Order: sequence, then C-alpha cells, then structure tokens
Amino acid sequence: MTEIIEQGVKRLAVPIGAAGKSSSLARILALKGSPGWLVAENVREWRFEGVTQNGTDFFLHGPFVAARPLDSILDLPLAETLPFLARLAQSLVRLKEMAVPLFSLQTDSILFTDDGGTLFLPPELFREVRGQRTYETNRDTYEAINHPDLKGEALASFSIAALLYRVIAKRFPFTGTSAEEIHEQARKLKLPAPDQLVPECIPEISSLAMAGLGRVKRVPVTLQEWAAALCGLRGRELYRTVAADERERVLREAAALREGYEKRFRRSVFWRKNGKLIAIVAAVVIAVGLGLGSILSNVFAPRLTKGYAPRKVVQTFYLAMNSLNNSLMDACVVNRAGRAEIGEATNLYVISRVTTAYEGRANIVPADEWDRNGRPSLDAALTVYGVTDLSIAEEAAEPSPVFRVDYEKWAPASNPDDAVGSDDGVGPDDGVGPDDGSSPADPPTGPRFEGRKNSDRVSLRRDKGDWVIFSIDRISSEPIDLPK
Repeated sequence: MTEIIEQGVKRLAVPIGAAGKSSSLARILALKGSPGWLVAENVREWRFEGVTQNGTDFFLHGPFVAARPLDSILDLPLAETLPFLARLAQSLVRLKEMAVPLFSLQTDSILFTDDGGTLFLPPELFREVRGQRTYETNRDTYEAINHPDLKGEALASFSIAALLYRVIAKRFPFTGTSAEEIHEQARKLKLPAPDQLVPECIPEISSLAMAGLGRVKRVPVTLQEWAAALCGLRGRELYRTVAADERERVLREAAALREGYEKRFRRSVFWRKNGKLIAIVAAVVIAVGLGLGSILSNVFAPRLTKGYAPRKVVQTFYLAMNSLNNSLMDACVVNRAGRAEIGEATNLYVISRVTTAYEGRANIVPADEWDRNGRPSLDAALTVYGVTDLSIAEEAAEPSPVFRVDYEKWAPASNPDDAVGSDDGVGPDDGVGPDDGSSPADPPTGPRFEGRKNSDRVSLRRDKGDWVIFSIDRISSEPIDLPK
C-alpha cells in the first residue's frame, strides 16, 4: 500500500502490475469497482475509483485512509498485536451481521485504520491479483493463513488462529514449499502447540490457537468467541516465568515432536502420491520374478508337471487359467505353444495384484468359482477369467497323443457394451460421464467380461522324459450369447 497525489488530492493506492508483463491487467482493471468494506462505527462499502500509471507500473487508487496493513503488525510483541487481532475478529462479526458473505483473508489487503476501524480492500479484485502472483509472493500473505477446504466463518476462524500462532511462535504453522504442500499441511500436519515453541506463553492463548486450527477435538471457534477471547486477554500477563532447565526440556521435546510430525507427514504424502505406482512396480517385479522362477525351474528343477499323463497335462494347462497360474501353464508347454494364453494370464495376474494392493480386493473372479455359484450377476467393477465346461477327447494315442479340447473361455471384455452379466448400471468411472454429450447417468449395457465357446486341437510329445504340449491349434471359436 502507498499513497499518491491525484489531482492535488491524497489517495490510497495499490500497485497491480506492469504494462506488458501482466496478461490479467485488463481483468484487474475491470474489477476496480468491486466493493470492499470499511468497518468503523458504521459499515460502508469502499471502492477503488481510478487507475494511475507511473512509468510501466499501474496503481489503483481510492479514497485515502490513514492505516497500516495487517502484515505489518505480525512482528510486533504479542501484547501489541492482540488488540489488532481482536479488532479483526470484531470487524468480521460486524460483516457477518450485515449479511456480507465472508471471504478469504489476505494480510496485505486488510488495513487497520488510525481511527480504530478496519478496511477490507475488495476481495474479488484481490483474488484476481493473487492469481497472477508467484507462490512465494502469496505464501505468507495468503496461503499460510487459509485452509483449502473451509469456507465462511470456519475459514475466517482458521485464519485468525494461524495469525495468532504466527505472532506467538514467530513462524506460520504451515510453511510448505508449494501451494499443494501447504494445503496438505493445513489438512493433515500435526503441530507442536505455541507454548511448546515458546514455553513462557500462557497455555490459555496457546490452546485457543490450536483450537482455531482444528488441532484439538472440539467444535470450531466462532468469530464471536474469538472476539470475546482476544478482548478478554487485554491487560493480562501473557507470559509466565519458566526455569531455564524446564525451558530447555520443553524446547527439546518440541523439536522432537515437530521432527516426528513432519517425518510422518512427509511419509503419508509420499505414499499418497506414489502408493499406486509402487504397487504397480511391486506387482510387475513379482510377475517378472515368477516368470524368472519358472524359467529357472524348467532349467534346474523337475517340471511342475513331472510324471503327468498326456491327458492330465492338457487338463492342467486349461484349468490353471482359473487361478492365473502362469508358472504351471508354462510347465505344460514347449515351442511357444499357448504363449497368448500364458501372456494373458500373466498380465491379469499383475492387474489383480495391483488392484488388491490399491483397493483392498481383487477385481478378477475365477471362472470356475463363478460357474459353481450359478453364474451370478457381478458388480460392474468385477470381471471373470478362466475356463468352464472343459471337455477333453483323445484323437490319437501315444506315442504322438492328440486331443480335441472343447471349453468355454471367459475373459475381460474387449468392448464392455457387447459383454454379458451385471445389470446394476454402475460403470467403472463411478458416475463420471462420457464426452459424447450423453447423460452421466446413462448405464452401460453390459458388464466387464465376455465368453466364447472354443475348440482346440492339442498335440503333445516327450521332452526330457515329460509329456508337454508343443502345438495348440484353434478349430473354432463362437461367442456365447447370454442375456444382458
């Protein structure tokens, strides 16, 4: 804030940007007539009335008011600052009583007038100004005292508490390096109380700050309570005598508390941001490990199917799909036979492990289990995979066995709208509609899986003394047409 002389009259002026540097200058100027409020004996609107250019810098100016901004009083001693904070709370109560919608506070847009009033510069205009500033500029004037999820009186109460914490502790409670981080701190970061950082501070005022920040289990502090409490502290001793050894102990414990709180907060943020990726990587590592283990098992150890008769090898290969057991499937084949089926089972295994880690449950139901349960409708988040109605008929006997295999194969649908099953109308996006203009409530017409009736010709031979499948030829494949 500054003052200028406009046509011989002293005016209150606010810098708003430089020509050629601020793309929002026109929008800011368009809001120059938006109202602020001057709260004194009466409440009246206050507006900027014009714009002045000084070189490349632009200033909005309005009626002069002798005042000091809120951010200039935060480094004053506690006893000198409390009357200003009490005035701020009282002024917000007055605005609320006048049915003025409460707004986010900003320390460089609130002025305490010399005659005992409070001037709130136009919030709508300063929201536009704030949007053009860097985070570093906004951090201490706005971000550090506002909660991203609160509105109205609850937000105003939080802001007063953050200001009080700053005055007592000489630091804001939240000091993130980005807007996102400071928002998460406001939501979740535990804090040492001000009287732990400044042991001489009386517990009453420290508890008031923590209550306003929502760090104690009680109902939010109302603006009326803030005004009464802060006014009630006038003339009281705000500090107590603390022995040197006690002070050292409290400060040491506070430092340990703060370090522990911040460490747990960083850990929670890390897992929130990276948990899904870590789950995916872990699942891929598991899958790769299983594949490597399968390879090493084939090279250095007996096959999982050692001693199986040809028919048992064929049966094992197909039924292993139900459990996504790619290792067992791999033990049944050579010469890349069944590679598509093994790859499919491997991919679904990874997806199943990721879903289980991230959501707490698997999203793939084994086909044989689904079949035993009567093929019920499923939640749309679930899919089915595996083989049912398996039938194996011998076409050629040993030493070159060949089998015809008929079965139903169930798998995630390539096009869910063509699939069969659940009719609950809930899609995988949980209510997020399509981009084609249709209603978000339009239900999908099918579930997330489909079935085909397949017939394969499977040929086997000996490999290192064991029967293995070396060829799988698809004879036919027809979709299973079941009611949607």
